[in-house]
Amino acid sequence: MATSSNAVSALSGDFENPSSTYPGQFDINLQSGKSYIFGYTTPVVYKVKIKDNRDNSLITNFTIRSTEVVNDKASLYSGSITGDYIDNNGITWHYEGLSTDKDTYQAYDPTLRVTSDETLYVFYSNDKVARAKAERDLTSAVNDARRSLRDYDANSQGRLTAQLAAAQAILDRINRKSSTAELQAALDALNALLPTLNLRNGGGGRGRGGRGGSGGGSGSAGRRAAAGQTAGLRVGQDGNWELLNPAQATANPDSSKWVFNLTAGGRVKGWAYLSYTYEGQTKSEWYHFGDDNIMNSGWFLDGNTWYYLSMNHNGFFGEMVKGWHHDGQDGRWYYLDANNGAMHTNWSKIGGEYYFLNPTAPAQTWFYDNATGRWNFGDVNSRPLGSMYQNENTPDGYHVNESGAWRR
Repeated sequence: MATSSNAVSALSGDFENPSSTYPGQFDINLQSGKSYIFGYTTPVVYKVKIKDNRDNSLITNFTIRSTEVVNDKASLYSGSITGDYIDNNGITWHYEGLSTDKDTYQAYDPTLRVTSDETLYVFYSNDKVARAKAERDLTSAVNDARRSLRDYDANSQGRLTAQLAAAQAILDRINRKSSTAELQAALDALNALLPTLNLRNGGGGRGRGGRGGSGGGSGSAGRRAAAGQTAGLRVGQDGNWELLNPAQATANPDSSKWVFNLTAGGRVKGWAYLSYTYEGQTKSEWYHFGDDNIMNSGWFLDGNTWYYLSMNHNGFFGEMVKGWHHDGQDGRWYYLDANNGAMHTNWSKIGGEYYFLNPTAPAQTWFYDNATGRWNFGDVNSRPLGSMYQNENTPDGYHVNESGAWRR
């Protein structure tokens, strides 16, 4: 029997692995008449399943010893992994890696030792949510543009009709359906076209008319004049932002004076459609730069058409606002066209409801401040142009509720 004085030290090694440092033999001096017991241990074995998270189907299963890692068995499942692809529903799939969860990606490190039975997933992320939003946005934009088709002159109607047909073809694809990128590209193309169209009789967009007397400071570069707009500029490639007054802007962000320097030389003036990414969010939208090349913000009057350029310092300061806008100065609601950003007046059907947006202003309510280059509410006893009626009767005798909607 071996004792503490004559027992051999324990030796360990991977008996089945040719690359193991264990030599497969050892030497020991044994004493005649003594009894010796040789003890062996076997590695713990775990069961591992590899599944596809898209349909929970089994790709492979195998056993793995505690001395091994999942990467050692990669050949059993790596052949089933596919690169990025778009399925027949237009959904883009992207392989992320192995995951411990089927529904959300929880990264698994295949180089670590296995310590228990595991079910792992070959995990693919998808853009179902983003695609659904892109499809809704394009459908809404197409419907809005169709409703406004007759507002434009003959040449513009032809151009818009062709663009609408192209957008509708993207929406109608069935085998395979259009991807998020294709839907977004069609939406961007439609939005880029709209500002270049001319209304009948040379007018501006919806919501025309001064705000009860304009009083100076109107936008000088007509948005629909080809010479006054620049479309499709990519920040970082076609040019870059420059803040002219960083010290003043730090103390008062609203006083920021931004210009856009073109890579080819010079600075942007008039309307420009800019695309860029800020803190992971990519947006493409219209901005306006004055004759001094400084970006405008707040209410902006272009000819006879009012727009609102964002005062939100969220990385997209100055972008054209679309949809409902609650003004912080006069406390009233306004609606800015979902396609071209022009302020609506009179009756408008929005989201299936009818709203009345003041079409006339008997007295001037907003006044231009030359020092700041912005329009400010004058706190006068008059209803501003374009402001929504709420919980009252409209001039033509219809009652709208507290949210501004008229219902039969």
